[in-house]
Amino acid sequence: MRGRPEMRTPPRQTHLFEEHRVARVDCDVLIMGNGIVGNLAAAWFARHMPALHVNVVGPAARTLPIVGESLVEFSTQLLQEIGLGRHLVEEQLPKYGLTFYYKVDPTAPADPRYVVDAVPTNPPLPAFLVNRFTLDEALRQLNRDNGVEHVDGKVVRVKLGSGARHRVTVRDADGRERTHTARWAIDATGRRRLLARQLHLGDRVPHQRSSFWFRLADFDPSILDRIDPVTSDARRPDAYYATHHFFGRGNWIWLIPVRAETGRQMMSVGLTCRPDLFPEPVTTIPEFLDRVAGEHPILGDLVRSGWVVDTNLYRNYMYRTRRRYSSQGWFIVGDAADTVDPLYSTGLALATMAIQQVGAIVRRDQAGSLTEGFVGRLDRAYAGFQELGEGQVARLYDVMRAGYQCRLRMHLHVIGFFHMALPLLLNGYHADAVGAAMMARLGGPAHGLGRQLTDFEPLIARAAARRPSPPVGAGVRVHSAFAMNHSWFEHCRDDEIPRSLSRMFRHMVALRLRLLWTAGVRSWLDPVQLGGLLRSAIWGVAIGALGRRSLKRSRLTRWLFASGRGDAHPGPASSDPMRAELTR
Repeated sequence: MRGRPEMRTPPRQTHLFEEHRVARVDCDVLIMGNGIVGNLAAAWFARHMPALHVNVVGPAARTLPIVGESLVEFSTQLLQEIGLGRHLVEEQLPKYGLTFYYKVDPTAPADPRYVVDAVPTNPPLPAFLVNRFTLDEALRQLNRDNGVEHVDGKVVRVKLGSGARHRVTVRDADGRERTHTARWAIDATGRRRLLARQLHLGDRVPHQRSSFWFRLADFDPSILDRIDPVTSDARRPDAYYATHHFFGRGNWIWLIPVRAETGRQMMSVGLTCRPDLFPEPVTTIPEFLDRVAGEHPILGDLVRSGWVVDTNLYRNYMYRTRRRYSSQGWFIVGDAADTVDPLYSTGLALATMAIQQVGAIVRRDQAGSLTEGFVGRLDRAYAGFQELGEGQVARLYDVMRAGYQCRLRMHLHVIGFFHMALPLLLNGYHADAVGAAMMARLGGPAHGLGRQLTDFEPLIARAAARRPSPPVGAGVRVHSAFAMNHSWFEHCRDDEIPRSLSRMFRHMVALRLRLLWTAGVRSWLDPVQLGGLLRSAIWGVAIGALGRRSLKRSRLTRWLFASGRGDAHPGPASSDPMRAELTR
């Protein structure tokens, strides 16, 4: 053992040690990955299925870049649910929504005027701006307190069982290997993507993204006061405590205030771009300052006023997975499955969705009622929402410098999230057989909301072409009380969802009519736009006619999306089509 003297142990003690070791390595749920997603999954199981023995495997010392300082309402709810609500309030910063900055004149960088679009009031559901180092440690401590066992080491081999236990081999810091067995195995290894690579599940994305980011300390926040906001809202809470987004040519820059480990203020600053539209690489602070000076000199002054704590870089980091869940008891969650663009801070929200879906599958497996159809429905619901969001954001880079088009597209994204995605998620549709089928239909990129949003894009471009110099602030507000669905949040009830969806589709009808009027007569003859107008009207009327009732429990909905109807692989769980791959 690397030159160490042999350690002799009395036979009786050896026997006791071996008995303890065998009892310890066998667990119910083994989570590969000691990052935030793996520990969130462990905390969820400890909270909702405490009878299960959960192990988290991964090095204790974190060496990979950490990003994800902005929470949204859905991921915040999970953190509160597992017992970190007090930590968020006492140790992190409040988040008063997202603020978007569009240059009034993109050709004049020195012009301090921006169209500023922000949340008009304090959001009705809380969210936070978090220091990931302190949040991650609080989460690990919570798991230790709840009896979750941490295995310090790196996963080097995985042998998935076919209807049996999975075997995971872990190598510790001294090079020793030990095999752990588990009934359910969850891959939360992030960019290592252990299972996706082993099972050849990787898939390419249409548009790549690159990000360079850093943490800034001891800066002068008053520099941001030099921005001359063309639009503002006196009802806003403190404008500083928001996720700030500055748009440019094929790129955007984030500013996220966070609380440093020492308690003083700090800020996460980052640039994300589409390399095909923003080919100049940004890999260092001097390069960042050089690129920023060409579009947002104020941000360059802000960075120069402080000192950089650390820097991180991901180039061409986008990927996705063709399958995330299996009835054989293995799952892929978080960055181990898919990466997301950070624009709307949806990374942890999607991970939360996946964790809850995995929990629903495990519950059915325990009860002996798991089917391929159920697993497939949940997988498709997740894939539909992930692909819808990523596709819309990827195309947004084409118009980020064109404030009028960018604002209109983002307005549609926001109403889709707050009127459809968030209500369905908060009421557990993603973990229900009928609800997941509805989500796949309503939120899929090729139909439902996805088709509506895609069809809007050429119409918005035509309307913008007819108004080459629109009045400052022209167009709808991205963050209006309607877009954020404040009235629905008064209830957050399942039976309010039909009304929420109906309002969304009726709003799309009105907005399309307005844009058709602006774009001119030829647009009225476009069958795509007429078809989109008709579909929105039908959806709005049909869903509104359901009144106040739960969609996933109504007889009509259950008939349309009943268990087994439309399932790709109905039948018992043992019919997994990837069975031959599992024991490779």
